[in-house]
Amino acid sequence: MQFILKRLLLLAAALTLSVGVAACGGDDENTSEGPKAGGGDKTEIQEGGELTFNYPSFPDFLDPALAYTVAGWQAIVPTYTSLTTYRREEGAGGAQLIPGLIEALPEVSEDGKTYTMKMRKDQKYSDGSPVKASDFEHSVKRLITLESGGASFFTSTISGAEEYQKAGKAKGDIKGIEADDQTGEITVELNDPNGQFPFILSMPFSAPVPGDTPFEVLTKNPPPGTGPLKITSVEGSRRFVMEKNENYVEIPGLKPAKVDKITVNVVKNNERSIRDVLQNKADWMDDPSAGDALREFKTKGKERYEEPVTNSTYYFFLNQKHKPFDNPEVRKAVHYAIDKRALARLFGGQLEPGCNFLPPGMQGYEKIEDCPFGDPNAAPDVEKAKQIIKDEGVAGQKVKVWGNTEEQTKIVTEYLADVLNDIGFKATPQIVDGEVYFQTIGAQKTKAQAGFANWFQDYPHPANFMFLTDPRTIQETNNQNFGNVNDPAIQKELERLEKLDLSEAAEGYAALDRKLVENADVIPYGHRKLPVFTSERIAFDEKLFHPVLQTDFTTFALKK
Repeated sequence: MQFILKRLLLLAAALTLSVGVAACGGDDENTSEGPKAGGGDKTEIQEGGELTFNYPSFPDFLDPALAYTVAGWQAIVPTYTSLTTYRREEGAGGAQLIPGLIEALPEVSEDGKTYTMKMRKDQKYSDGSPVKASDFEHSVKRLITLESGGASFFTSTISGAEEYQKAGKAKGDIKGIEADDQTGEITVELNDPNGQFPFILSMPFSAPVPGDTPFEVLTKNPPPGTGPLKITSVEGSRRFVMEKNENYVEIPGLKPAKVDKITVNVVKNNERSIRDVLQNKADWMDDPSAGDALREFKTKGKERYEEPVTNSTYYFFLNQKHKPFDNPEVRKAVHYAIDKRALARLFGGQLEPGCNFLPPGMQGYEKIEDCPFGDPNAAPDVEKAKQIIKDEGVAGQKVKVWGNTEEQTKIVTEYLADVLNDIGFKATPQIVDGEVYFQTIGAQKTKAQAGFANWFQDYPHPANFMFLTDPRTIQETNNQNFGNVNDPAIQKELERLEKLDLSEAAEGYAALDRKLVENADVIPYGHRKLPVFTSERIAFDEKLFHPVLQTDFTTFALKK
């Protein structure tokens, strides 16, 4: 237990750092947290009731094995309980792991390679069927077989998982996972010690689903889950409905949902969506916003608005597998030409310009002083960029710049296309629906040359950002390494760092951060605050914005 507890304390410390450092946002106009910030009497709430939420686009998936966007996880996490999860608190307390479907946090062998845990008794799925220990292995098999974006967390870690993947037999065996349905005991053997593994278990990819759940994408008809909510209806790409799970067996620290039903509608027009909430036609939304509706809400509805800081990075990817960005000098030219001040303005001041890939709230973050491509708060060197493009002989080449239909993302994508045109390319935006965007650019057959990307932490560890540039994570579909960064030196260093305590590895992650930026393997331009809007019906001081899991739908309640 000492092996795991040491890491838990270190990662909790990392999030404590997040709370202190990341508070210096670029827009301090109004960061009211309503009743939470102002104190006073606690709002009386009613039991049950129905709410309406707005999403800017449909989630990438509503299948726990595949969902990998903030929108997807906000629906999946309260629906499917993982083996480990997080204490439901704001701030540093939210970084603390607690048992989910297992009775206690895993016991770890002296060599750090064997994890032993036991499933809670009498747990049920939303259809009333019992939860079995073997369901965990089935869920791991599903996420690998379906080529989930999270597959590499498991194939690179669990003994036999990579061999299972290569064999291509869905019902085959993963030798590193043993489960006893009689006793509820699960044993997982790792290839090497890995302090991140308890946090990997908290991700919803491997949240147990019934052992007969088919090896196919189930967004249209999500499988039964074990969480306080269940998804009961999916209407194309327009809306989905979540209802209270009457078969939920309460787990300490994970309370039942407070409302009976949540209908999530897709409203692609950001201004309309904000005004819907302002006028109480909808009850919640959180989305980057910069228009007149935001300013109106911050004036008329400031007591039901907040801007929590997120551990996130917004960046552009340049695909090293395809011309012209296989040339590092060309990638550097793009970095010289990016005006991070302009991008901050496009985000309505809700983005702090920066040149680090790791966010400021992450242990291992070390601010890159004298950014190699210029001060992020100063004008870009467009002339230098133009000269490099000319010298490298790539002027006039065609480039498709990928982005999605969410309003702010579309604007940022168009900005990158304008920059590329300005320095000598013939660039055009390629805009696709938000619900399929990351699957599209994550498919190698798309050959996405450049485009928009962002990352919100899955768990509070720098490796959770660095894996986006790890050669080992490159795959044919649902690839998260959008730039196909394939540097053997980066891979070797990541393999070394992941075996160390975070306190020992932090300096190495900081050095890797600088290397990625200097090589223009990624082009980070800032870190986000996230606007959250609620209706007058919502008990504002009840809802929870979690530092890792984002908005917790189970905590929403109606005022009496």
